[in-house]
Amino acid sequence: MTKPPKKPSVQLLIDDATLRAIGHVAAQWAVLEIEFDILLGRLLRHPDAKKIVPKVMPQSFDRRAKLFRECAKLLLHDQPALRKQLIAIIDDATSARKKRDDVIHGQWHLGRKKGKVGTAVTVVKQRPQFKAQLHHMSAAQVENVAAIISEVTLTLIWWAQMNVG
Repeated sequence: MTKPPKKPSVQLLIDDATLRAIGHVAAQWAVLEIEFDILLGRLLRHPDAKKIVPKVMPQSFDRRAKLFRECAKLLLHDQPALRKQLIAIIDDATSARKKRDDVIHGQWHLGRKKGKVGTAVTVVKQRPQFKAQLHHMSAAQVENVAAIISEVTLTLIWWAQMNVG
């Protein structure tokens, strides 16, 4: 006989649509990050990229994005249009990561805006100095973040298929 699933000790005071949207952001990001890493890995295997291949792949997305930009500049130095396209995709992914971080790493709770109670997220930034910000976000706004991530993923996959094979 299987045990019933454990229940969370801390109840989140957010609606099911917002909770689903947060999960959608996480799932969309997983696809983007995997596609990002696959293409970066393929490009780093090019013989001309040997001099920039790190001993250990950076864990931080921003550091991998920086490596990706270096790789694009090195391998596409003679193809400025393709280089510009790929760097724009990397920049879009970095921008989407910032939105994703607010959704995934924020603390979700009820918040009041203009006298109305709704869903809010508190985002804490540690650098350059400690700062906490309150953002009011509906399920639709969170789904928009998932859609932005999905659009970047599609562009990245399309670029890879058209230019790398």
